[in-house]
Amino acid sequence: MTTTVPSDFEMVTYTIPADHIVLPDLVQFFSELETPELETPELHSPELVWVLTTLYAVTSPDQLVEALPLERRVNAAEEPGLILSQAEATEIADSIWQLIDGEFLGYLPGSDLTDESNLVVRIDAFDSGEWTVTVRPPLTTMSDAFDRTHGPAQPGRTATRLEEFGARQQQTP
Repeated sequence: MTTTVPSDFEMVTYTIPADHIVLPDLVQFFSELETPELETPELHSPELVWVLTTLYAVTSPDQLVEALPLERRVNAAEEPGLILSQAEATEIADSIWQLIDGEFLGYLPGSDLTDESNLVVRIDAFDSGEWTVTVRPPLTTMSDAFDRTHGPAQPGRTATRLEEFGARQQQTP
């Protein structure tokens, strides 16, 4: 069974200036991501399928994930990118001390990972500068604490790297 995101669920984007990024922030973004329970209105951490399309990072020396082998796996991955479970993506996020450049795309399980209209979360760090976090309410939201810290989300979404640069045209240093 393939999951398809309803087309009437519009995305919203948080833009976070570089001077508001405190290292390591990526794991915080993962921890503040929420989805509603299907049976109840309570929020919980989502179990998404993640696609890592670009990565240039520094990992903590005391973590199991090492940056260079991971960067090589991402660069060698076929389209749509390196596919990760929620647990794998969280482990990577927890290991990254500094995310210099990276794009994490989150999809509902069963979604077509080559169709970006199914995207429910995008975390994008670009060249040690501004970060964008894009979510698709009500399927995914950021916590109230995230809203208070980074301000309200703006309607719409930023272009993905695929849209900006084309397939595999985005290369990390």
